Amino acid sequence: MLRIVVPVMAWLLSFAGHAAPDPLAPVRAAFQQALEAVPRGPTTEADPAALREYPLYPYLQAERLQWRLARPQPDAAIETEVAAFLTRYGDAPWTRRLRTAWLKQLAERKDWARFEAHYLDARADTSLRCHHLNARIAAGAGAELFPSALEIWRTGSSLPESCTDKIDWLRAQGALTVEEIATRTRLALEAANLGLARYLIKLLPEAQRGYYQLWVDVLANPAAHLDRAYAQNLEPRAIYDAFAKLARSDRDSARAIVARFEADCGQPCSLQSPATPGELRREIALNQSWSRLPQTVDSFRQVPVEALDERGFEWRVRAALWAGDWELAAQWIAQMTPELLAQPRWRYWRARSAEKLGQAQLAQVDYESLVQDNGYYAVLAAERLDRAYLPQQPQRPESEAAQLRLAAMPGFVRTREAWLIEQPAWARSEWNEATADLDAQHLLEAARVASSWGWHFMAVATSTRAEVFDDYDLLYPRPAAYQADLVRAAQQVELPPEWVWSVMRQESLYDPRARSSANARGLLQLLPATARNVARRNGFASPSIEDLFDPATNLRLGTAYMREQFERFGARFVLVLGAYNAGPNAVRRWLPDTSMETDVWIENVPFNETRNYIQRIVWNSTVFGWKASGEPQRITPLLTPISSDFESLASGAP
Repeated sequence: MLRIVVPVMAWLLSFAGHAAPDPLAPVRAAFQQALEAVPRGPTTEADPAALREYPLYPYLQAERLQWRLARPQPDAAIETEVAAFLTRYGDAPWTRRLRTAWLKQLAERKDWARFEAHYLDARADTSLRCHHLNARIAAGAGAELFPSALEIWRTGSSLPESCTDKIDWLRAQGALTVEEIATRTRLALEAANLGLARYLIKLLPEAQRGYYQLWVDVLANPAAHLDRAYAQNLEPRAIYDAFAKLARSDRDSARAIVARFEADCGQPCSLQSPATPGELRREIALNQSWSRLPQTVDSFRQVPVEALDERGFEWRVRAALWAGDWELAAQWIAQMTPELLAQPRWRYWRARSAEKLGQAQLAQVDYESLVQDNGYYAVLAAERLDRAYLPQQPQRPESEAAQLRLAAMPGFVRTREAWLIEQPAWARSEWNEATADLDAQHLLEAARVASSWGWHFMAVATSTRAEVFDDYDLLYPRPAAYQADLVRAAQQVELPPEWVWSVMRQESLYDPRARSSANARGLLQLLPATARNVARRNGFASPSIEDLFDPATNLRLGTAYMREQFERFGARFVLVLGAYNAGPNAVRRWLPDTSMETDVWIENVPFNETRNYIQRIVWNSTVFGWKASGEPQRITPLLTPISSDFESLASGAP
């Protein structure tokens, strides 16, 4: 057990909000210096006692061992030290990267005895699992390995190089039967991994290759091969996948193919999901709806109800809303499954349709039911009732004693230290370990601990695990660290601060070091090129990559960009949100030809991510407005009708 010496009472008083100094601050700084020195190589000086007692000291040891292990000519003692370290700490979070690196080295040398001694299946990726099987094969194992080896084999993804020996062994043992090869070929095709499928087809007997080769051909070029695939009774899954691809790229060819299929099928066509003509027509209608084409409603009329999946039920209603056909929308909503009809989304649109059709009493019932809940559709329902909305927040018990006990646990102490020194991978690993066995109430208290540290991302994630979505102090904070910069930036561009808080929460969950897979950075998730262009247009200094992690800089540039989009899109903030998430060009494509009610436009945003993004920020702004004022909220300014007659669009404003 790792011994942690912490002045517990002083630390707990600090956690509880008292003025006690942070007892770990001095050694924390020393740890960071030692960690930064690792790439420069080992030192002959012994670590001071205080550093050795620091909660994260084993991570420093692991980093040093890994550095030595990675040298072209590692010193003779390193593997003995690594083995001792792993034996001492077992599966502790700080051992995992080191264990993986060492096991891969041992596997490369085929040092199977030591590999097996330190291998942990629960932490192994596919590459290490294959090495493990290779180790057992080398030790003389036989048919008892077939189930484990074939479990790895049965995937539609390509396998790592470490699995080659295992595959060769399976083939030599006669375990890679024609059926096994065909099974994996099918999995590759279902995953649209055509390269792997082509390789696997070559392993099949020649007499069995034609069927799967046709599947490859039709996925690679649907227009050229769909007729042949249909005539040769290629299975419905293959025809459906190929047709869905064609419907996205060439709707005219897709319609012609459906007509030919229907002529061959006769009437009525039996339903052989998912490749009947009705379901293929569904794919055409779906793709038309995502482009908001005028013929979409007529296309959905030609789709039998039994051919509709969840997307079909939803998007044909959206198409009717876009077309302004409220009677048809009401009819199609009524045909939805009970599960869909129970959702706030479709309860709201059922009420909207009833209201439009003069059925005020029916609409009132749904609206009144919705405003008792939380979320975007509850706020919209309140607007339809012409009243302000008050978020629903039940009282939940809070135990400071439980929070203090959790915060003093070694795993929580290590988590906090890792978070403070900006080692998020360590912090997440420690947190997951420390909270793995907590019940819902203690998970909520743990979320409150994370929030008290300022780690709002983990506070929200842990609240979700506890199924708590309505503790607004916990889930919608306004951190003091950003308050002044955010209000100043919002005032400079004349946008409400709650709008900026809402975007920040959605983009980064208050993490100034947040970085997306697309390389967006900081609190408002700015791409470097966008930030530089905004700076140039607004007379700011050009930011470096690192500048985007500075809260004040990021907020100034992000709010300036929002203001540019606000002016570009005629002061319609929901369009600003769409542009912020999907880009201005996408929003241009989505604009209607004539003025449209905002809720209808939002519902028809074709990207699920962007539609959800807009809806969440509308909800966020409601909560932040309520928290700032203490008063029920109206979102009337956000519901200005949507149209495309913006002068700035025509002039090509940035």
